[in-house]
Amino acid sequence: MDFSFSRTQIVFLMILTVGISNHVLIIPKLVQTAGRDAWVSIAIGYGVLIVWSVMLYRILKSMRQDSFSDWLKMKIGKFGYALIGGSMLLYFLIAGMMIIYDTTKNVSIYFLPSTPSIVVIACFMFIAFSAARTGLRTLIYLSALLLPIVWLLGMGVSWMTMNSKDYGILQPLMAEGLPAQLGGGTIVVGGSFDLIILLLLQHRMNKPLNYLTIFILLTILIGLILGPTIGSITAFGPIEASNLRFPAFEQWRLVTLGEYISHVDFLAAFQLLSGSVVRAGVCIYVLSEVVVIRKPKPRQIALFSGTLLMSLPALLQVSDIWMQKVIHDYFYNYALIWGMAVTLVLFALTYFTRMKAGRQS
Repeated sequence: MDFSFSRTQIVFLMILTVGISNHVLIIPKLVQTAGRDAWVSIAIGYGVLIVWSVMLYRILKSMRQDSFSDWLKMKIGKFGYALIGGSMLLYFLIAGMMIIYDTTKNVSIYFLPSTPSIVVIACFMFIAFSAARTGLRTLIYLSALLLPIVWLLGMGVSWMTMNSKDYGILQPLMAEGLPAQLGGGTIVVGGSFDLIILLLLQHRMNKPLNYLTIFILLTILIGLILGPTIGSITAFGPIEASNLRFPAFEQWRLVTLGEYISHVDFLAAFQLLSGSVVRAGVCIYVLSEVVVIRKPKPRQIALFSGTLLMSLPALLQVSDIWMQKVIHDYFYNYALIWGMAVTLVLFALTYFTRMKAGRQS
């Protein structure tokens, strides 16, 4: 049975899906690149993303209630869809690899150092696959349940670590230089192109997205980068924050409850796993939307195969140093190029069809 969802439900899903990437993946690379000027990079990225969001909205408006595959095949045929759909398939496979690798590495380092990595990875794979195989409804309900708790915990750690932060560290302003600021902006923009997922989900909504919803969603997601980034820099300093593997979650180690309770970083694990399970589940789920598999058994096989592929770097115990270097040096640059190229092509197609119809009339 097909279910339709409200704009609010999709927004909840996207905040958890993209927000965890902003916390776990973007912030360490952003601080390493831009240092104390990371906030400037976020402002630059926000400006670029506002322009990009207008193009995204134009594409979504042109699609109306059609699925992305039907809309694109109608525009440029099956071969054109295979090219663009294939690139999206590759992007979400890589995005899934990154979140599974980083999440299982985080859990192994901080919480289960004596547990074999294969056990941690297998458990996470099973949970993410189980959430994805039952369809979008499970992921939507998980997001609606978990996001308010995750949000309250995020606000709580920000407030409880206020006395441990020195906002004077942010000065002098704009001291790192334009190349560093633009490099950080590339990370912010490249890491935010996950919003392309909306192209694959709009046909499952009871009403098409309006621009105000997209703008609010984008602003919230940028806020999820800005807050923890400034928090990490002011708590640890730009140099120490750039050396930390997970600076946003390290802030939980500064939290104390009274005189006797100091280790509450298990709450960071709850935040991490809440977002990571939903993000990994969405990355797995959209594989079937891109490939357009409707029959239950082939769909399950495709989803399981996708889960296995996404887990390969973690299962093969790829070097963490090498993995982070590849993400920092290549992923965000190529994600920026890919995201802009796909958006420009799809944006142009919306006008091309209208011009063609005008000539025919």
